[in-house]
Amino acid sequence: MENLLLQLQWRLFPLLGLLLSFLFVLLSRSSPKASQPLLLSSISSLSCLFMKISKSVDEAIRFSILQVSDRSECSLLPHSHYWIASNRIVTTQGVVSGAVEVKEGKIASVVKGEDWKGDSRTKQIIDYGDAVVMPGLVDVHVHLDDPGRTEWEGFPSGTKSAAAGGITTLIDMPLNSFPSTVSSETLRLKTEAATDNIYVDVGFWGGLVPENAFNATSLEALLSAGALGLKSFMCPSGINDFPMTNASHIKVFLSS
Repeated sequence: MENLLLQLQWRLFPLLGLLLSFLFVLLSRSSPKASQPLLLSSISSLSCLFMKISKSVDEAIRFSILQVSDRSECSLLPHSHYWIASNRIVTTQGVVSGAVEVKEGKIASVVKGEDWKGDSRTKQIIDYGDAVVMPGLVDVHVHLDDPGRTEWEGFPSGTKSAAAGGITTLIDMPLNSFPSTVSSETLRLKTEAATDNIYVDVGFWGGLVPENAFNATSLEALLSAGALGLKSFMCPSGINDFPMTNASHIKVFLSS
């Protein structure tokens, strides 16, 4: 009998937890207070995600992420002009208290102290108190694997994850996708796959491999097409269409 009660207890606890969670969501949604977006990871490029805060009567906070359907008009708020206030804004001069002014999706000014307030009744303001407001981060080494190996990673999932973590610019490595990015033609396949599928800014590295190392015209075309630089392996890369180079390949490229 005791074993039976123990089994029922462990089966009922998850159901009770699910029921309580459902009731909490209903109470949160019925709160009269308006939801506010809270995604600080992107200020300048502003990723196409919204994070909304709903406060219940006891000030409990619930987060939900919404995807913006029109990525050409990404913004934290449905306003063309608003202010992001904080006691800790990271700038090139250090951490300051003040506000960031945003107009048409771009930073218009960063104002220290209280000077930005003026007639605050005419302003759309998000005040984050002591929360840190900082520029989005840049990750120069990612493998988005798109096209060709999207079961590993793809532009939508990879760039959404970056935005959620505060990264607003990614530089994609030239291997793990298929084909590898070793020519202007394969770079074009990359950019086509990225079109309408990215939620942060994305740049691309090109690849230096034996087949293009002695072809200055091909490498120049790859760089002119938009590759930010070239990567090579001097050991096996593990990817068949991205073979290793040696010192002679690199010397020829550097001297060209």
